[in-house]
Amino acid sequence: MTLQDLNTGAARYVDDLTSIDDYTVATLRELAERIGASKEIEHMIYRESELDEVWRLLDADVAAAARTGLVDAQLQRLLRLRELVIEAHDLVGNDADTVAACERLNQAIALI
Repeated sequence: MTLQDLNTGAARYVDDLTSIDDYTVATLRELAERIGASKEIEHMIYRESELDEVWRLLDADVAAAARTGLVDAQLQRLLRLRELVIEAHDLVGNDADTVAACERLNQAIALI
């Protein structure tokens, strides 16, 4: 693989919208990497969409946890995760502040 191949791969890495199926450490790390590499407005839109999906998954788990009477500490952890994800979303979308958005995701990763 040449340096040009690596650069082309990196461009595709941020130029594509990635399907989000969960909010595991691996998923959030990969998303943080994509956010950190994003520079163009289109990239920010893709990252916002990916963060929307993480938020949706977390929101569903928060609702399920509240219905089933999950232990308060676990529910609070899910609520904090969801809060950090929406903060990252807003930082990407409103300010294109990829550094602060990655910091929020790293805080979320520490909670998992």
